[in-house]
Amino acid sequence: MSDEHPRAEKPSDASQAKPPAVDRPGAPGSLRTLQLDDGLRMRDELHSALLDARRPAIVVMSGNEVGTRKRLTGNATLGRDPSNEVVLSDAGISWRHARIEDRGDTWTLVDLGSTNGTVVNGARRVETTLAHGDKVVLGRTVLRFELMDRLEQAYDEQIQRLLNVDDLSGLYVRRRFDQELSLMVEAARNGGRPVALLVMDMDGIKAINDRHGHLFGAYTIGETGKLIGRVLGERGIGSRFGGDEFCGALPGTDTATGVLVAEEIRAAVAAYPYAREGIALKPGISIGVASFPADANTAESLFQRADEALYRAKQGGKNRVCR
Repeated sequence: MSDEHPRAEKPSDASQAKPPAVDRPGAPGSLRTLQLDDGLRMRDELHSALLDARRPAIVVMSGNEVGTRKRLTGNATLGRDPSNEVVLSDAGISWRHARIEDRGDTWTLVDLGSTNGTVVNGARRVETTLAHGDKVVLGRTVLRFELMDRLEQAYDEQIQRLLNVDDLSGLYVRRRFDQELSLMVEAARNGGRPVALLVMDMDGIKAINDRHGHLFGAYTIGETGKLIGRVLGERGIGSRFGGDEFCGALPGTDTATGVLVAEEIRAAVAAYPYAREGIALKPGISIGVASFPADANTAESLFQRADEALYRAKQGGKNRVCR
């Protein structure tokens, strides 16, 4: 008998090879490798996006509407007139100050006989062709003209949402709401129409936080914001002012009609089945209503009148509407 031990059979190269992560049964999704058919489809889609027609946009770099971006789909008039495609509230800007015209292969800026003139890249202009990155000064407001491809447009839309929309409620943040309310009141002043303002404060949030924790309170606030947005619909705009406070603005609406809309919101909150982790929650909401020009003659005083009405609703027993 031989003293030699039998040699273990050497595994073949094929048996040593490990299957790729994408094929390994049970591999977590986060560890899987994206499998491309041939690489051509993704390349072609990216190429198409980069070559897509570049669309113009106006960015407010300095002025009352700083940070605002307005994408242009055709000819656009700039000025203080609320009916303009680009509305700028700077008092040094004329009612209809300038116009950007689509001339096929170029975009041209034309001054419309404004009081203070139009300056492009440091020089006063009556008419000039615009290029990407040009700086335009109207009154005390500085604008930048941009040409964006499809990818840049998608990125811009996401940034604008992050800047202007409250994640929890889906409503405007206060800064954007204040801008829109000022423009709404100005348009109403020139058009002889009313604007109703609703100032809202939830009832019972502190008790929900104290008893169940702040996650339950945040859930209740978020659901209420979404309810307010649905009730307002196309009739107006809403905002979460912070915490459990909300506002709504309704153009073309007087105080009496604003009260009816406020009652819709109060009833919707009362009827909504708030529940988290099997726990039923029962918040309420108090609402104050005022309108321009019946109760106030500026956006600031309108908010003050509606806030005073909210105080009366709170003092009167909460979960009610007052004017």
